[in-house]
Amino acid sequence: MSEQFKGYAAIERGTHLQPWAYTPRPLGDNDVEIKINYCGVCHSDLHQMTEGWGDAIFPMIPGHEVVGKVVAKGKAVSLVEIGQRVGVGPNALSCLSCSSCESYEESFCANKTDTYNSRYPDGTPAYGGYAEKIRVHERFAFAIPDGLSSAGAAPLLCAGVTTFTPLRTHKIKKGDKVAVLGIGGLGHLAVKWVKALGCHVTVLSTSDAKREWSTQQGVDDYVVISNKAEMDKRFRTLDFILATSCGDDTKWKDFLDLLRVDGTLCLVGLPEEDIKIPPFAIIARKNFTGSAVGGGAFVKDMFQFAAEHKIEAEVQVFPIEKVDEAIKGLKEGKPRFRYVLKIADE
Repeated sequence: MSEQFKGYAAIERGTHLQPWAYTPRPLGDNDVEIKINYCGVCHSDLHQMTEGWGDAIFPMIPGHEVVGKVVAKGKAVSLVEIGQRVGVGPNALSCLSCSSCESYEESFCANKTDTYNSRYPDGTPAYGGYAEKIRVHERFAFAIPDGLSSAGAAPLLCAGVTTFTPLRTHKIKKGDKVAVLGIGGLGHLAVKWVKALGCHVTVLSTSDAKREWSTQQGVDDYVVISNKAEMDKRFRTLDFILATSCGDDTKWKDFLDLLRVDGTLCLVGLPEEDIKIPPFAIIARKNFTGSAVGGGAFVKDMFQFAAEHKIEAEVQVFPIEKVDEAIKGLKEGKPRFRYVLKIADE
């Protein structure tokens, strides 16, 4: 009988997951097999399980913030070793030969395979990290620095590198005035990155709920966005805004008005509906852009930076058997920062 990997899957569209097993693809010459210890619960899991971002592949085993240990490898694998602790993010394979792959920007490869809700070139579905094991190409298994906990490192594979990458690509540096919009799973990591870079940090939030936490992180300014007078005081004072959360009805002009001339608002938290940008909000040389999860070069840079500055996610851990409880909490907006599933002891 063929080996099977056990996990928790959405059998059809919806937020209920149940035990399910599948036969994995054969271990290729450049593939590694990872026994999973922890997997982060990302809001994109919810979007894909409910088809909020479009048609999906079912049954679906979500999860793309994976940390575990290598237990098997193909004969040509040279980047990782058996027993090594590694992490897997949203990418499981790419063509490895296009210009994006050659520059280690694999997330922009037109022929990449996502960790789940995707297909390999042979048509086989890809299954994610809410499972006991996973197989990926060695290039997408990243070494986890010794100083980071496995549970705290897991969200860095998506939430972490998603917020870290635009700071690098836009060359954010010490002294820049940077705001983080939304202090949740992505935003709390963004605050930590920006603070460690030596920037003047502003939090833009819907309430005072994270004010005390922000003060503890050394945030310089905290603004409740519904307070028009406080927003008006920051008119054209910021160099960069990292938007880690937004709704379908977000009033983008209010935030673009906070930017200096030639300032940039970068979107990394995606709504399910198209967004509307008032043209008069950007013709004053305001830049509105976005950023996807970073490729391998950014993942490695991020982990080195995280180890140097002792940065990891603040998490609440659920046993995998309570995955539905975690998904329900995510749907209701309950996580203070990030949920992580414990799959097995280390």
